[in-house]
Amino acid sequence: MLSPRPQACALLSATVFALTAAAAAQPPSTGPVAAMFAAEQKRDAARAASFETVDLPASKAVAFPARAHLGAGDLERAFDRSEFRPDAAIVPTNTDLVISAPQPATQRVLIDRVRRQPAVLRDLEEQVAMRRKETAAAPGGEPGLLPIGLGTFVAQLPRGSSSGRSPGAFPKSVCLIATDYAKGGAIDRRELFAQDRLRKGIEACLTALDAGGAQSIVVPLVGAASSETQSNDAMFEGQRVLMECRLLNATAGIALGIHDFSANRRSVREIGLVQWDREIDRMFKVPAGSRAAQSALAAYRTYAEQVTGAFRRGLSGEKTTSSDISGSCNAILNAQ
Repeated sequence: MLSPRPQACALLSATVFALTAAAAAQPPSTGPVAAMFAAEQKRDAARAASFETVDLPASKAVAFPARAHLGAGDLERAFDRSEFRPDAAIVPTNTDLVISAPQPATQRVLIDRVRRQPAVLRDLEEQVAMRRKETAAAPGGEPGLLPIGLGTFVAQLPRGSSSGRSPGAFPKSVCLIATDYAKGGAIDRRELFAQDRLRKGIEACLTALDAGGAQSIVVPLVGAASSETQSNDAMFEGQRVLMECRLLNATAGIALGIHDFSANRRSVREIGLVQWDREIDRMFKVPAGSRAAQSALAAYRTYAEQVTGAFRRGLSGEKTTSSDISGSCNAILNAQ
């Protein structure tokens, strides 16, 4: 029997190596985050302008790239459907780290699901109690245990699990980031939500979850306080416009945090930033056949373009200011 010629073997080995390297260099396209955003786009084609995907380059630590997704959806679907469930999530909490508190509202999406698993809830409460013993108060004289935008707390759901799957409708690990007081009210202190402040908390969360081996992470639009109404509307703008500004600011701060984290990324392959679809509908949806349909559609498209612009700028390390959106939102975007 004739042996393969050395040249043929060398060519085959080089081809296999090249194909393997090319596959490793491709951003993920079938992870739970990518799957969720693909499904969300099909579910509501009218919100297509809210979706954007940006490839993140290989980091100092690993050769494979990653993808950052922006889109309209619902954190509940990301948790409840196993094919969409990420390894980890960043979830807002309050400065006192009271997981049973009514604020922020998005925290309830997580806690309501954890409650269905009593053993996991007890383990989470023990992790919170341990954190309280470690740190009695937030640094800098700010009220509570965690400073808004900066304070974070990482928890496993639960600790010591040998299974590769979550035991319930929630990710295996979460990073809680303070975005409100336990009784609400932080919305009126916009200086606490400055982009340079929020980016630090997001970077800290991503770094901690990445160190824990998470490959897929979902982030709701934390820091916007969009479920609340400001009491001091200093610019005399409508509340809808204020909500748009807060959402833009939150998008920019989160994207900046992703940028700051990505240079040292080790495990993460996909990050999804979720804009709550019902929030977008509340701002822009009008009854079918309404005379305002065209103006509402134009307003939505302008807003979506501004959000995707803030997302891209943040991922490039650039802040979003009022000059980027025709001078609007100065009191929100340029808060000091």
